[in-house]
Amino acid sequence: MSTYKGEKISIRIYGTSHAEKIGAVVSGFPRLEINRERLNSFMKRRAPSSSVFSTKRREPDEPIFEKGLDNGVIDGDFEVVIYNKDVKSGDYNNLYARPRPSHADYCRYLKDGVLDYRGGGEFSARLTAPLCAVGGLAKDYLFENYGVEVLAYLSSVGEVNGTSYKDCAVNKEQIKSVHGGFPSLSNGDEMLCEIEKAFKEGDSVGGTVECIVFGMPKAIGGSLFEGLEGKISNFVYSIPAVKGVEFGMGFDISGMRGSKANDPLEIVDGKIAVTTNNAGGINGGISNGNPITMRIAFRPTPSISLPQKTVDLERMQNVQIKIEGRHDACVAVRAVPVVESAVALAILDAVLKEKNG
Repeated sequence: MSTYKGEKISIRIYGTSHAEKIGAVVSGFPRLEINRERLNSFMKRRAPSSSVFSTKRREPDEPIFEKGLDNGVIDGDFEVVIYNKDVKSGDYNNLYARPRPSHADYCRYLKDGVLDYRGGGEFSARLTAPLCAVGGLAKDYLFENYGVEVLAYLSSVGEVNGTSYKDCAVNKEQIKSVHGGFPSLSNGDEMLCEIEKAFKEGDSVGGTVECIVFGMPKAIGGSLFEGLEGKISNFVYSIPAVKGVEFGMGFDISGMRGSKANDPLEIVDGKIAVTTNNAGGINGGISNGNPITMRIAFRPTPSISLPQKTVDLERMQNVQIKIEGRHDACVAVRAVPVVESAVALAILDAVLKEKNG
């Protein structure tokens, strides 16, 4: 199990990829009337599909509230469960004691001595399903109580780039319009071709997800260890396959002069405004009222059908493996709602601390 202990909210995610069920136990969540239709629609965005980028594993991902739901309302503590319906553990029979390169398998062995890697166990991206169930509720609460909207989209796949907030203004309506299909704002067909090419070659491909927080309240966060960027990054890095997080112009800002990188302040219609957003809506770890913008890099899934070198930990021999089974050819596509969930939960915990504490 894995536990997040925030300022106001605690989340414990439990289960494994091939267990009977996976779930989340949550404490300190504010009162919210659950919109089932909206939550189920959000969960479908993460669930497997028939598309080339997705695993062929079929899971309905229906969130069931086993504790804490009273007449459609949660208030404080609750438990949400998702039952696994399409488990095929036999796909991993040839991998016993043979860690898959760049998976958690070898480091898990170093830590706990585990030799059975069926589905990745508790390190599997399957555990992002209960994260999305809780994250979907956080998104609803933020919007209903503060007008905050956390929205993400795919900005690149492999070497194919799509629309990015770094190049042009991106609005809420643009992002929402693609959440029922392939979640890029442009060049979606080219991205799908890039994924299909890798899949046919027995390989995989990485991608970049961008996330924008619209309507973010000012003055949320703090200095040093209390900084909002650190809080959000901590949560986002809990998503399997994430290898990089940047805010605003991110690494590009290192090549700019201060005169270009700084975000000027002006009085506009009688109010103070930060007129550009190179910093991504955060200065000194505190939100400045601009949209929070960030980019998240996802590595290619290590589960590929091409031959790979590894070792047999029981026999202490060099071996070669081919990974069978069902895997995403590009994990970044289905990770878009997972990013929204992680960011929404981090923002919610920070907002609750500021507003209620």
